[in-house]
Amino acid sequence: MEENSLIDKPKRQKLSEEQGIDGNSKCIGNLPDAVLRHIISFLPIKDAVRTSVVSKRWKSLWTSNPILCFWKTLPAKRTLLMNFVERVICLRDDSDIKEFTLHCDVQGDASRVKSWITAAVRHNVQSLCICLSKLRGQFSLPRCVFTCETLESFFLDMPCILKVPPIICFSNLKVLSIQSVTFSDDYTTQQFFSGLPVLEMLFLEECRWGCLKVLSICAPKLHSLVIREADILSQSDSDGCQVTVFGASLKEFFYTGEFFNEYWLYNSFSVERAEIDVSYSDKRARQVSYRMFKVLTGLPNVKDLRLYCSAVEVLKYAPELLHRMPIFNSLIYLELGSINLACAALLKILQNSVCLETLKFFEVNLFSGHEKDDMILDPVPPCFFSHLKSIEIDSYSGYKNELSAVKNLLKNAVVLDNIVISLNHFAKELEKQEVCKQLLELPKGSQNCNLALI
Repeated sequence: MEENSLIDKPKRQKLSEEQGIDGNSKCIGNLPDAVLRHIISFLPIKDAVRTSVVSKRWKSLWTSNPILCFWKTLPAKRTLLMNFVERVICLRDDSDIKEFTLHCDVQGDASRVKSWITAAVRHNVQSLCICLSKLRGQFSLPRCVFTCETLESFFLDMPCILKVPPIICFSNLKVLSIQSVTFSDDYTTQQFFSGLPVLEMLFLEECRWGCLKVLSICAPKLHSLVIREADILSQSDSDGCQVTVFGASLKEFFYTGEFFNEYWLYNSFSVERAEIDVSYSDKRARQVSYRMFKVLTGLPNVKDLRLYCSAVEVLKYAPELLHRMPIFNSLIYLELGSINLACAALLKILQNSVCLETLKFFEVNLFSGHEKDDMILDPVPPCFFSHLKSIEIDSYSGYKNELSAVKNLLKNAVVLDNIVISLNHFAKELEKQEVCKQLLELPKGSQNCNLALI
């Protein structure tokens, strides 16, 4: 008998479309329609549409997809994209849309784009993300957007003047992000920023206030505000707009820009965290210093403060303000960019931060112009005697001015527990060893201080 006849080889079964691997149960086809729709919702919309060829049952499942995302494509394929969006919108059933995202070049299809946005609103959209480019002439969003009761998140990126209707009511809007938009009309813009009763997060990126001189942002439940201003090339020589934020519930404030506009955080005693990154030209230095100071006065109870670039050093252009620097009684964490330890504004902030526990620098150096650099912290900030437990320096190269700064910090922080210094990469290992030796030999005001070099 031949060898291969001693073992019966199992016959391979052919599974039917409805049969599972156990021969009895159905696979994905056995799942309820609601589950299948949920699975399809994780697919890109083009792939979701392709599921219609699986079987008759799958033919229309995609038409109730709760997430519709249409992304900008290559110019040569723009017509295909626009026709695809049109087909998806026209064939959709009556179910709600959870998320609707549209990124496209409008060109001559403004009416089509508006009809798609209107359709999303009529399907009780919850999250609306509209990013439009290559707009011709004026473009205004459908009025129904501004009274949509189901809308919870609204992201708008549209490089043109925003035409706002007189009636605005975002009754459930919690997250609002506006980018590249120009506001013009005083009354309607004020109505827009006053019709946000439950807004929690507001992002204003590269927006322009046009001819507006005064604006109030009234959002009683706002807890996070992010402002990133456009660069100087797009700004006029005007003094900008005076923006007052009524933030009784504001917890976080983030700003990046050149203070082309003036910001006042009114009644913002609840702000706990703030980040400010400022740049400026010599021509506007004094104006920027006043506007920077005004923001600081609106942060009396901040706990976590991060000041980057020239946010501190710009204050030297208005030295008369330093004696009016607010007291930061709640500040326990202060993070700074590259800064000179001899900066008068920095010393004033440190002296007014009586409970500061952690002080972090990206880079710190000491250019004082005095013969005795070890007297630069005079008077020594009170927190150095009582609360300052940790100092971090992110980038240390070993230059003399850096060593002088570290020497001053170690000498005067008498209750310090830890100082962590991150060393830059050195060309020669011998140089690194010498730098480490210099740091480890520095005298310490705190006997319990641990110096870590990483």
